[in-house]
Amino acid sequence: MSSSLGCTKEVFQQVNQFWSMLDDLSQNDPQSYQMFIEKQMKQGTDYNAPPQPDSCLLTEMLEPKKGLLYINVCGWKRVPTPADENKPLTPGPGDQSNKTKNLIQVISSSVTAQPQRPQHQLTVNSDPRDLSRSLELTVELPKVQSITECHLSISQDDVLLEVEDMYHLHLELPETVNEESASATFNKKKRILTLQVSIL
Repeated sequence: MSSSLGCTKEVFQQVNQFWSMLDDLSQNDPQSYQMFIEKQMKQGTDYNAPPQPDSCLLTEMLEPKKGLLYINVCGWKRVPTPADENKPLTPGPGDQSNKTKNLIQVISSSVTAQPQRPQHQLTVNSDPRDLSRSLELTVELPKVQSITECHLSISQDDVLLEVEDMYHLHLELPETVNEESASATFNKKKRILTLQVSIL
């Protein structure tokens, strides 16, 4: 208890000395006093300014669940310029909070990336031998590793292809088809999905 009071007393003495010095400076050299105050105000404003956005990096996570990851890069005047770019920054002597606080903060957001509409081609094929016709849909899916990632459904007049957080394709078919005859294959090397279905 006594050591705590002693520290508090020393702090008060230092504060009083500082205010006395400022009083003397304001009376004896008002111009220097004004410059000192303006400098302190500017430094305080800069020091307390929040981090400023600089750029945004986009990458892809593969584990534990595949998805997009956005990394915001900010500049902050509280962080000093590193003396050596190969060495990490360490907290300054006056900023003890950063010694136990993570500089990277994990946040969650309800905003998700909009799936892309993939490149695709829809063609009508005819077989002159039996006069049958079929539709062939080819879809480029460069980000897909396996057919199991794709959710494909077809009706007599439309087809829907979804890959979670990556692709979304909904097409109205130009002809009525027999959805029972539909078959799909996925070329892993070319990352192309091919759907074939007979026209009624």
